[in-house]
Amino acid sequence: MAYKRQIDRLPIVPKHAKEFNVTCHYCIVGCGYKAYTWPTNKQGGTAPDQNKFGVDLAKQQPAETPAWYAPAMYNIVRQNGSDVHIVIKPDKDCVVNSGLGSVRGARMAEMSYSQQRNTQLQRLTNPMVWRYGQMQPTSWDDALDLVARVTVAVINDRGEDGLFVSAFDHGGAGGGYENTWGTGKLYFGAMKVKNIRIHNRPAYNSEVHATRDMGVANSTTAMRTRSSPTPSSRSAPMRSKPRPTIS
Repeated sequence: MAYKRQIDRLPIVPKHAKEFNVTCHYCIVGCGYKAYTWPTNKQGGTAPDQNKFGVDLAKQQPAETPAWYAPAMYNIVRQNGSDVHIVIKPDKDCVVNSGLGSVRGARMAEMSYSQQRNTQLQRLTNPMVWRYGQMQPTSWDDALDLVARVTVAVINDRGEDGLFVSAFDHGGAGGGYENTWGTGKLYFGAMKVKNIRIHNRPAYNSEVHATRDMGVANSTTAMRTRSSPTPSSRSAPMRSKPRPTIS
C-alpha cells in the first residue's frame, strides 16, 4: 500500500505492550497469531528488558527469528477510544503454523480499520451492483429486489434446480460462522438450492459443486457414483450430522 513506501524502520514493541492470542480470519486452517498493542507515544528499546521479544535487538538476529515483524504486520488503530500501535505477527508456538504466515493472514494488521492509515476507505458502506460497466453503490432495497427478480427469472426459465450460488467458507476466527450464517440460511433454508460452489476448502476436498454435502470426495467420484448402478468408492460425509449419498 502507498503508506509503506520507503519505510526503513518500525516501532519496537515495548515490554509492557498488551498481548493477545488471535486466529487468522481468512480461512478455516486456523493459523495462530500474536497481537500486540501499546500507546502511540510509547516505544520499546533494544535491550532485552525493554522489548516484548526479550532479546538484544542491537545485535544481528539469527535466521527465522521470531523477534521481528514486517511493515504489513503493523498499523495504528483505535482501542478503547485512543490511538494505539498494533502488531499482528505469526505465533511461532502455534502448532498449526509454527510461526509461518500466509500472504493474507500476515496482513491482518495492515488491513485493520484505521483512520490514521486510511484503510477505512476500503470498507463497503453500501451494497454494490454491477451496472453500466462498473460496480456502483446502491440501496439495500434495490439490491434485494434485484436478487429476488433474477432468482425468479432463473426458476421460471430453468426450474429450481437451475439455481447455482457461490459462497466462501472462511472460518478461522469465527468469520466463517459470522459471514456464512446469513447466506447459508438464505441458500439452504429459504431458496432450497442444491448447487453451490464453496470457496476455500483446503481441508476437505476440491473446489467442486456441493460434493461435501453430497457425501462424496471429489467430482470424479460424484460423476462415477451418479452414472454407476453399483455404488463405487465414496468418502464419509464430513459433517457429524448424517447426509445422504448419491445412488
